[in-house]
Amino acid sequence: MGAKRKIEIRKVSRLGIWITLFLALAFVFLIIQGENEFFAMNESTEQYIQGEKAAQQFEKGADYLTEQVRMYVMTGDTSYMDAYFVETNQVKSRENALDTFKTYFDRTASFSALKAALDTSLELMTTEYYAMRLVCEANDVLQSSWPDEIKAVELSKEDEELSDDEKIKKAQHIVTEESYQEMKDIIAEEVTNCEAKLIRQTRHYQGNAMTIFSSMYSKLQIGIVLMVILMIGSYVMTHLLIVKPLISYDESIKLGEILPVIGAVELQNLAVTYNEIYVANKETEKLIRHEAEHDPLTDLLNRGSFDKLIHIYETGESPFALILVDVDVFKEVNDTFGHGIGDQILRKVASVLKKQFRNIDYVCRIGGDEFAVIMVNSASDKRCTIKKKIEEANEELSNPTDGLPAVSLSVGVAFSDRKNPKGSISNDADAALYYIKEHGRHNCGFYGQLN
Repeated sequence: MGAKRKIEIRKVSRLGIWITLFLALAFVFLIIQGENEFFAMNESTEQYIQGEKAAQQFEKGADYLTEQVRMYVMTGDTSYMDAYFVETNQVKSRENALDTFKTYFDRTASFSALKAALDTSLELMTTEYYAMRLVCEANDVLQSSWPDEIKAVELSKEDEELSDDEKIKKAQHIVTEESYQEMKDIIAEEVTNCEAKLIRQTRHYQGNAMTIFSSMYSKLQIGIVLMVILMIGSYVMTHLLIVKPLISYDESIKLGEILPVIGAVELQNLAVTYNEIYVANKETEKLIRHEAEHDPLTDLLNRGSFDKLIHIYETGESPFALILVDVDVFKEVNDTFGHGIGDQILRKVASVLKKQFRNIDYVCRIGGDEFAVIMVNSASDKRCTIKKKIEEANEELSNPTDGLPAVSLSVGVAFSDRKNPKGSISNDADAALYYIKEHGRHNCGFYGQLN
């Protein structure tokens, strides 16, 4: 006790001030380091977004060329050939996408994968030129109007001797045969490989960033402990500006919450920086989770989410209805008006279904033109309600006011409390859908009531 009485508060305070100043400088350094790391991680996320957009632009450009050459050999309309060469020689979606990708990811595995996709696409163009040359000759297209690339193509002696009809059939076979589709599949695989490598690269950087943040947090803990020990003699100041905030920080971290912005300025800065990083990480996780669970075109739940949900409800006890939806003759509409219009129709169907059903119901896109709705807390007495919803949806889709082509829906429904099930609820709903499609479409059928 006597030794403790000899301790001079002034000296302890002076020592504490110097150590506090040192710790404050350390805090500032860590805050700056944290801010820099945050901005770097934010930049990495932005680069990922730009890279993903570039990969999608590349794939759309390649698909557009395939669409134009197929339309030309099928219809003989030279506007499709003109559109093809406008894309390759002027718009250059694929090349521009690769240049954008190179800006952020030059000399990376993901860039090499996208470059390989471009090389394969360019190789495929040779086949497309040959098919278009056959059609040009078969249709007696004025040679002076031929693009230079078509003029440079030399037909084999065997193909030159073909009749006009045979040349057209040969051209159509070239752009639809298995070897052509295999090349298209290779391009798609290379783009997918590019995107996968891009995701791994971004996640790797985020993992490194989290390691740095963990190290920062450990250092901050050490500094906080020292500060509490040194400031114990000045209880009021310590309690109001340091101890109380630190206790709140610790509780918030354990609860997984953002830190309250209280206490000394340095600690408030620390809380703000931590909160910014915390929120940014949560948003990044939310974005990644959303992309994994939702269809990018319609923003509905995707097939993977649907499979998980249907398993949960099938193994549960709550009554529900499974509604399977097909867009009638969508392939013909897509082929006639193009993929762009087809995509708009799919988004419109998604919007109409979401409008017709409740917020608690799950509307999913499970295939190209296939949708599904899990209508929760719904037993067999909901038949009239469901039929009315489908009729209203068909009325809106069949009488468009937005300039899109008219479409309709074929729908099959099965309830979890249905009588005489022949299989899973998915199979029974599909059986109802098949019946509707075989008996006129544009209708809604219920398993157990098919006549």
